[in-house]
Amino acid sequence: MNFIFTDIDGVLNTVNRNQWNKKSVDLYNSLCEEFDLEPVITSTWRVKHSMRALQEIFTRNGVTAKIYDCTPILLDDGRGAEIEYYLFDNNYDKFIILDDNVRDILSYGLPNVVKCRSWLGFTEEEYEIAKEILNR
Repeated sequence: MNFIFTDIDGVLNTVNRNQWNKKSVDLYNSLCEEFDLEPVITSTWRVKHSMRALQEIFTRNGVTAKIYDCTPILLDDGRGAEIEYYLFDNNYDKFIILDDNVRDILSYGLPNVVKCRSWLGFTEEEYEIAKEILNR
């Protein structure tokens, strides 16, 4: 199993809740398809939305991949700990992390992090970096 740990704001949604970045979504879809990636949501959106609601939001905004899971919510530990816990608790072959705020993630020493620029989202540049990581 191959995971794509996905933040939403600053990665796929760079405008507002109602208008996701189409180019970022298209690149995300391509990466998921090319590497058979299963989306695991790390975004704070998972706090206020059920997986079903998140899938509806993803589908409405053009994401073709089916959400596989969400990371656990560890209130005092941050996103890096949540991803680390998920990786420890699940079998995987490969993974990639897409986020625009990676300080907490990097502090856990997690590899395979692709930092997106929040005002641009997931661009061709980050797509190429992700491909390079996943091809290792």
